[in-house]
Amino acid sequence: MYDVVVVGGGVLGACVSYWISATSEASVCVMEKEAGPARHASGRNTGVVHTPFYMDPGSRGKMARASLESRPMWRDLAERHGVPWLEAGLYEAAATEAQHAVLERHARWAARNGVDPGDAVLLDGRDVARAEPGIRCHSALHAPREACTDYAALTRAVRTEAEKLGVRFAPGSRVDRVREGAVTRGGREVGARLVINCAGGSSLQVARSAGLADGYTALHFRGEYWISSVRLAGSCVYSVPTDPRFPFLDPHWICRAGGGVEVGPNAVPVAGPEAYEGIGGPAEAAEKLAEVLSGGARRLVTSPAFVELASREWLSSVSKSAMVSRLAGILPGIRPGMFRERGTAGIRSPVVDPAGRMLDEALELAGPGSYHVLNYNSPGATGAPAYARDLVGRIRGAGLLPPAGPPRHAVWR
Repeated sequence: MYDVVVVGGGVLGACVSYWISATSEASVCVMEKEAGPARHASGRNTGVVHTPFYMDPGSRGKMARASLESRPMWRDLAERHGVPWLEAGLYEAAATEAQHAVLERHARWAARNGVDPGDAVLLDGRDVARAEPGIRCHSALHAPREACTDYAALTRAVRTEAEKLGVRFAPGSRVDRVREGAVTRGGREVGARLVINCAGGSSLQVARSAGLADGYTALHFRGEYWISSVRLAGSCVYSVPTDPRFPFLDPHWICRAGGGVEVGPNAVPVAGPEAYEGIGGPAEAAEKLAEVLSGGARRLVTSPAFVELASREWLSSVSKSAMVSRLAGILPGIRPGMFRERGTAGIRSPVVDPAGRMLDEALELAGPGSYHVLNYNSPGATGAPAYARDLVGRIRGAGLLPPAGPPRHAVWR
């Protein structure tokens, strides 16, 4: 019997286990279905430590605040554990006057989200060209302290710190069912006074096993990358989102903390949270199609805009030229021949509500003896330390965890 079982050993689950143990004597076990942590979304992403200039404070304010507050926590942990940390900076580049209006909106959002004025600066195209001759644009929003890191390594570092506080990590533990007082793992029940679901792309499935989240649907989009043999810019370069309904669809020029550069991601619709090649297995694809067509997501995925999106993204998956050309308007020197090797693909799993709306923020649901975090997507890795801290506070405030005790020796306070 544990006081708390955390389902999912990715970046959020590791941070949640850390904060519970840093603020109490509760016994905590993290159950991770893979052989190690951060094997999926937590380790398959851009590695960017995001400045929340592009996040609407009205609809995504919680994650924006978490991202801002988490940055110094990650930087400190990276220094302690020798994890790569590169402050490459970022330019969100507008190709036209119309796109410049989006940058102005993002600058206002940055201020409302608490970003320091010097960390989100509007520049005209000439200023950008002087700093980065490979970029051609009308204007850009410059985030000079935007950093790149290795979130898989940071997740392992959080695990190490949590283990110092007594947390037990149980790899190879696939949770099949959650009920009040227990989880089922491989046909065997493990007692738990509280279960916290941080299972990422599988979190909706876990919540359903507890009798929650009826009517919600998870969609899955594979983000693919190409590794560049040529460095066109020393900073990360983002294009302005072309469709506010799907703001995660525009590929970027990404500087990796280890020194490489890549283009990506696209957003290819696939059947499951681990479909890193193809569309997914036939049974998985058939099950997902039936789920989508019988729920609220049907309105979304059958809309002309989504059908056009799916066609465009699949084209970018099979055609390197189609993927790379999407950045040619702001990186005129880019050529398909610069990219000969694929990077590591990741999958984003946004949740659609019963009315057919894609959720903006993470969704938290409480059940008998359990608490579930759904729709925890980008910039979830950036915001994980502060989000997990506040999540533990909310769970404690609901009376599901004992009151906090004296702070224990820990790297984050």
